[in-house]
Amino acid sequence: MSEKNVAENSKVSPVVDVIGPPPGIIGWFASNHVASNLLMVFIFAFGLLAIFDLKKESMPSIVFDRVSINVAYPGAGPEEVELGIVVKIEEALNSIEGIREIRSTAREGMASVDVRAKVDFEIAELTDEIKLAIDSISTFPLDSERPVISKVERKMQTLRVAVSGNLDETAMKYLADDIKDEITALPEVTYASILGGRDFEVAVEIPEDRLREYNLSLSEVAQIIRRWSADIPGGTIKSEAGSIRLRAMGQAYSAQEFENIIVLTNADGSILRLGDIASVTDGFVEEEFYAFFNGKPSLAIEVQSTDQESEIKISDAVHAYVEARRATLPSGISLDVWADSSFYLKSQIDMLVKNMMLGAVLVFVVLGLFLRLRMAIWVLIGLPIAFFGAALMMPWVDVTINIISLFAFILVLGIVVDDAIIIAESVHTQTERDGYNLHNIVAGAQRVAVPATFGVLTTIMAFAPMLLVTGPPSSLTAATAWVVIFCLLFSLVESKLILPSHLAMLPPPKQTKRGIPEWVNDKLQRFVKSVYQPFVLRAIEFRYATVATFVGMIMLVLGLMWGGFIKYGFFPDIDQPILRASVEVQEGSPPGLAQQVVDRMYNSALRIENEIIAESPTNTGFIQNVLAFVAQDKQGFILIELLPNEQLQVLPEEIERRWREDVGEIAGTTELKFISKEQMGGAPVSFKLLGKNTLQLEAAAAELQKRLSSVAGVYEVAASVNEGPQELSLKIKPTAETLGITLVDLASQVREAFYGAEAQRFQRDSQEIKVMVRYPKSERRSIGDLEGMWIKVPSGQEVPFSAAAEFELAQGYDVIRRIDKERAVNISANVNTTIVESNDVLRQVRASFESILARDFAGVSMELDGSSKDERAAISELWIAVFFVLAGIYALLAVPLKSYLQPLIIMSVIPFGLIGAILGHFFLGKTVSIISLLGFIALGGVVVNDSLIMVDFVNKKVRAGMSHAQASVEAGAERFRPIILTSLTTFFGLVPILSETSTQAQMIIPMAISLAFGILFATIITLILVPALYNIFADFMPDTRRSASAQAQPA
Repeated sequence: MSEKNVAENSKVSPVVDVIGPPPGIIGWFASNHVASNLLMVFIFAFGLLAIFDLKKESMPSIVFDRVSINVAYPGAGPEEVELGIVVKIEEALNSIEGIREIRSTAREGMASVDVRAKVDFEIAELTDEIKLAIDSISTFPLDSERPVISKVERKMQTLRVAVSGNLDETAMKYLADDIKDEITALPEVTYASILGGRDFEVAVEIPEDRLREYNLSLSEVAQIIRRWSADIPGGTIKSEAGSIRLRAMGQAYSAQEFENIIVLTNADGSILRLGDIASVTDGFVEEEFYAFFNGKPSLAIEVQSTDQESEIKISDAVHAYVEARRATLPSGISLDVWADSSFYLKSQIDMLVKNMMLGAVLVFVVLGLFLRLRMAIWVLIGLPIAFFGAALMMPWVDVTINIISLFAFILVLGIVVDDAIIIAESVHTQTERDGYNLHNIVAGAQRVAVPATFGVLTTIMAFAPMLLVTGPPSSLTAATAWVVIFCLLFSLVESKLILPSHLAMLPPPKQTKRGIPEWVNDKLQRFVKSVYQPFVLRAIEFRYATVATFVGMIMLVLGLMWGGFIKYGFFPDIDQPILRASVEVQEGSPPGLAQQVVDRMYNSALRIENEIIAESPTNTGFIQNVLAFVAQDKQGFILIELLPNEQLQVLPEEIERRWREDVGEIAGTTELKFISKEQMGGAPVSFKLLGKNTLQLEAAAAELQKRLSSVAGVYEVAASVNEGPQELSLKIKPTAETLGITLVDLASQVREAFYGAEAQRFQRDSQEIKVMVRYPKSERRSIGDLEGMWIKVPSGQEVPFSAAAEFELAQGYDVIRRIDKERAVNISANVNTTIVESNDVLRQVRASFESILARDFAGVSMELDGSSKDERAAISELWIAVFFVLAGIYALLAVPLKSYLQPLIIMSVIPFGLIGAILGHFFLGKTVSIISLLGFIALGGVVVNDSLIMVDFVNKKVRAGMSHAQASVEAGAERFRPIILTSLTTFFGLVPILSETSTQAQMIIPMAISLAFGILFATIITLILVPALYNIFADFMPDTRRSASAQAQPA
């Protein structure tokens, strides 16, 4: 067939094979349209099915490396809890392997031990070993309860249901319990708990004179209750008619039933019942109750989801239940769903999908400016193929649809088409020069296939270390890495096996028809010839000055960072839809203080809202819903659900600042916090002090607090040790010892009188209720009541307390904390980054305080803790990741270049790429964080792609006989359009997320900034710096051309 006939046929039909099938797998697929289309349909179909089956959640599942141990020791002080519970648990755990750290807390009535596993140690195995070790402890105090040992698991707060209205506390509690049980019974719901309510308790209060009148003790009365109030199985009677079960049913369930328990039977047949000597109250534990929702008395039910459950399904089920349940509620009672995280999850998904679509449109517009419309469409088809292919693989690596994985799709949006752009542009150049036929299409694709493939692999290598991150953040980094890696792998499939076939199906371009791409290309070629080539030739001529200029730019950017012009905070602050405030009052504070502080904070919030409404042109405040409650008499909480971000006239952090300033300092509180953002690593400044001498430890902590408070920009300085209530230390008098009284006898009787003797626990409906026997409140209010009580001696007679014991008044502990078997104090603080950075605070305080510590507080050591410690560990991991990334990239560059030294030319551009990333943060006013640093690492794999192809083209021209300078200029001119095109598509693919103002997007924007602006600057690096570096390399390797030619010779 003649060339003329081929040309004529090509005008009316797709490209056909005129010589025979082209070589290689690219050629086979390009000539076999059925195979390439079936491959595409397979990816589309199965990827689409996978999307519908993928779980949707707000954040990836987080696997914690911790085991918690909790032991209740009712009525015991922190020191008794420490010696009786904590120390024994720590000793039992001492021989277990796989433990990285043990953190213990002893507070009134409760011991908590947090065991952290070593990296990569199986947490289930560690939990089993801990259970065996704890079960072997036989010396726990008799009054302590059974240890509760559990693996720490992530439960997400999905939504809250508020029950509010004018009901008394008992009726409100029962109604809330019923609703909680009904919600938990829903098939979609597993976990629900009540916030702000007190536990039920049956209180049996007996005056001391009544006990003495009948020669009874509190422990004896408790024992009588246990003997009468019980359900006891009695076995079975096996008769001829069958088996008959025997049961003794005597469990008391109400105050009246307890009052009818017989305490004594007299000789005359009369009986003494419990109600004759005691006041029995079926009520609540002796704690302060205070809770309201939007100003009405309330109890809130928090519904949680596990990793296996769908927040959206839970939300839909609870909303439907609440809608139906409202019709059955008493008059004046409201049932409201609020703080629904599924609403924010849907907003997150909608926001990310919207940005993904907008980014795809911008990528298509950019492609349409440089390539023919049909070619641009086929290049863009690579996006859904890569995305559906990634969705197909996500279930195999336990990645779900969440804010992190969706962001990864946006992140890779512009990168994923780079490979297709390189192939399409090479085909375009080849067919423009040699004619539009199948062999030239395949030749154009094969010309850049190897360097383009290795370029994609370098990007994969840059993201791969995210799979090696350990600990709780590993699921976040893994979700990003897997999505990016799968998208890039399927982009290779699309660009090499599908795209050439589709390009071959296109009709040849009409030479007479000129459109926007032709106009843009003309302008671009004119710019290349008149501006770029002379400029890069001059840059090569003064190549050392060129490199020095770029080095100077690096120094300038680093100066901006060190000078504080670019904000740095390792862990990013994440905006939250809930504004929180919490207070903790000192132990021994007057009753009702926590409630007074909560009221003060609530009224302050209303006052701030009125001020903002007055300032707002739309008369809009910020409060959507408010829940407030007091817990355990000493802690108060306020949760304010903010209006959606787009409706707020003032930023949440500004509301937080004004609220904090309006409330001010409050006497009698040990902690007062206002939180508008979630701090990923906790407080940005955190130290721990360790030592054996408690007095020195507390003194050192007080001095460190004082120094932190004096630093400008530091606020909410808090220490984990606070002054506790006053304690009475009891001691037996010598005269009482002769009567046989022991310290245990004395302490037990005092404990029963003032705390109470636990008679029993029984189950009523879903509630476990304690029965406590104690003195009336009027007889246990003062030291005088203690001095006036009578102590029973083993002989049965009674002596006054003052005759049996003496006491010493001392200051007690609030909480005792221990780290790895040493007493410890944690000191933390928040930082206003507009005034000072956390690292500056850490350096300043450590420099000034360590010498004081060595001089004045011998035996006390100081270490970083919390987020400060985690930052150091994470930076160490990042450096390891950087090493592996650079080593992997070097290997992937050395193979296609067949050189040990040329990869160094390409890799030397990586640090220069950071210039654009850091300047992007500067221009947009964003803080450089760990999310940004992960973007820097990923950027290292992306910026080398175009440089690799550039060097490959230079090598080919050098082997063809050109000088190094001329080859660099020619290769730069030839690669100018694809480099500009790939950079613009990556940048514009990320533009929508960069301009996003929603709360949900703020966490992920720093990585987008690193990539978008790093890629833009990388364009300049590739086009100008790489040619200069290549020629500097040639200066030191004069035989480059000869060795390159030798490599090109066939074996």
